[in-house]
Amino acid sequence: MKKIIYDLINKLGYRIENKRKIEQAEMIFLNKFNIKGNLDLFFNCRKYILKLNEKFKNLTLVAHKDGFFVSFLDLVIYVESADEFFILTEVFVENEYNFITNSKSIVIDIGANIGVSSLFFSKLNYVEKIYAFEPVKGTFEQAQYNLSLNNKIHKVEWIKNIGLGKEDYRDTFKYNKDSKGKVGVRSKLSSNSEKAVETEVQICDASIEISKILNDIKDKKIILKIDCEGAEYEIFDNIYKSGVINQVDVILLEWHDRGSQLIEKILLDSGFEIISKNICPISGIVYAFKKP
Repeated sequence: MKKIIYDLINKLGYRIENKRKIEQAEMIFLNKFNIKGNLDLFFNCRKYILKLNEKFKNLTLVAHKDGFFVSFLDLVIYVESADEFFILTEVFVENEYNFITNSKSIVIDIGANIGVSSLFFSKLNYVEKIYAFEPVKGTFEQAQYNLSLNNKIHKVEWIKNIGLGKEDYRDTFKYNKDSKGKVGVRSKLSSNSEKAVETEVQICDASIEISKILNDIKDKKIILKIDCEGAEYEIFDNIYKSGVINQVDVILLEWHDRGSQLIEKILLDSGFEIISKNICPISGIVYAFKKP
């Protein structure tokens, strides 16, 4: 009877898979990494590890502290959660920030997190320098650590332990060590984890901080990468009203919760062409390029 049901389902174009067998097959394959510690994290992140391994044949993992050293492309990146493995695949496998240009470029990385995007930009030969901002101390310190692990490769001039916004002020975020990529303005509403603790951050006027960088740069393409969990709206309002946005050539942005319409309007009014897509109802990506 079971075989008849399976045959009928197959004829209809569906397939029944044994989840346990799939997991066993994945773990047999993953045994190649010879992991000795943090096995729960390793197992929970196996789908990201498989994606990384598919793209980078020289991928290695070594258990370290609460996470792993993940090595590929001559990089060594310390990650300690499924959220951070996801960010690795998002940036290095899905190429979320893979802009291409013939012009020498400067990247301003707003919301650097643990340094993954800055390390990605560092591998692009047309990127000369990177300036990074990360407001949450624990995340900032891990970014510093990852940059130190790649001291001969990274192009980060400096990373500041501040966030950018409409003006200078102090704020409080809910910080969850296992979800560093979701900490920000929106974490006040979205983080209900028992692990989340309140952490104070310094926010600085976006236009002033970006202008400090731009004043020392001539004849370079300016790339603005923004992924700051809800603060993107006040940043855009600030750099639009100050005119700083007119000195930017390319913007790579992820928006959260409030939609893309306000951001798209500011970009169009500022002379940008836009590629915009929704990831889900509460987040999406906008790529913007200055018209010739």
